[in-house]
Amino acid sequence: MRLFGIGDLHLPGGPRAKGMERFGPAWQDHAARLAAAWQELARPDDVLLLAGDLSWAMNLEEARADLAWIEALPGRKVIIRGNHDFWWSAVSRVRRALGPSVVALQHDHVLIEGTAIVGTRGWQCPGSLGSADLMAEETPAAPAAYSESDRRIYQREVERLRLGLEGLRRSGASWRRLVVLLHYPPMNPERQESGFTRLLDQHGADLCVHGHLHGAAAHLTAFEGRRLNTEYRCVSADRVAMRPALVLEA
Repeated sequence: MRLFGIGDLHLPGGPRAKGMERFGPAWQDHAARLAAAWQELARPDDVLLLAGDLSWAMNLEEARADLAWIEALPGRKVIIRGNHDFWWSAVSRVRRALGPSVVALQHDHVLIEGTAIVGTRGWQCPGSLGSADLMAEETPAAPAAYSESDRRIYQREVERLRLGLEGLRRSGASWRRLVVLLHYPPMNPERQESGFTRLLDQHGADLCVHGHLHGAAAHLTAFEGRRLNTEYRCVSADRVAMRPALVLEA
């Protein structure tokens, strides 16, 4: 089994289809390019980690075509919610809408052939700017400061990761590798320790995969490589040129 990762599919989202070309040539025909690359790469037992921002849909009904597109991709898929996944409401409803080859995680885990995968959305870490989001409807004239609201959401998301990791421990299952799947990067642009990295260290995560960062300047802020026992990978779709990245070979 091999694990691949890619984030930020930004599929069109139903009747109010939203194209990505306005964000630059890297996004031209991006969904078709991604699907072709995965068809070329995938073996039957491979797993594709999809690190959030899956669809521009505003509700689950609008997202159904995009979820069917994900289901049709080869192999098994594990998905989490991103900050633009407004269609993702109760995870039980999301799971009922998925095909058999797709698993949705929301601060919980799945075990696949000896690999434990814990997933949650995450949030911007202290020391980050506020809403510096390439995919925002309107780019602010100046990035917002990190707010008290950001801090509260960050603390809540750290707690959700803790619940997911502790739930895995309490499950009594055994695993050989532990993978954490986030949408947001687990560090700020200065690559300082955070509540997320402390949990990864505490639980001995082997790999952390995330997306969210777009554009060359933002990509440079991502920490990639090994920190203590954990390997970190940024797999935003434009970071990996719309080609799922091999992140773990089991």
